[in-house]
Amino acid sequence: MEVPKKQNRALVFAGRAFQAAIFVAINYVIFFIAPSLFFSSTGLLTAEIEAAISSYFLIIASLTVLHLLLKDHIIGLASSVGLGIVESIYIYVITDGGVLTISYGGFALTLEFKPLLYLMMAIPLVNTVKQIIDYVGRSAAQPVGMVEVEG
Repeated sequence: MEVPKKQNRALVFAGRAFQAAIFVAINYVIFFIAPSLFFSSTGLLTAEIEAAISSYFLIIASLTVLHLLLKDHIIGLASSVGLGIVESIYIYVITDGGVLTISYGGFALTLEFKPLLYLMMAIPLVNTVKQIIDYVGRSAAQPVGMVEVEG
């Protein structure tokens, strides 16, 4: 039986960097462009919301890059867990806890979508649990090297 050859580390990290760039672009659309367009089209875009969108996106992008570049390391797992938590908090904060009030021409429309909000928050959290289980499963399957100590 032949032992599989190790891939070139530079090639592995180049692939991971490319994957990280794709995921950052997807996150840019989901967590920056879409909320900005929604809030600006409804007239709800304030300086606080704009700052929250920008800040959370920078944190999400940073954690995404860390997670993908270091996915075989404990730092990759920690950034993955942090990413899921930050995404859930972002969803809660940006939707104001599942209550959205839109005013138009003297009318105020209040939408309460807390069950949908909790479902949206559950997706990153379930992914976080999956990442932890996968990491523990990989580490449990690693061979253990035994060293004899003569004394």
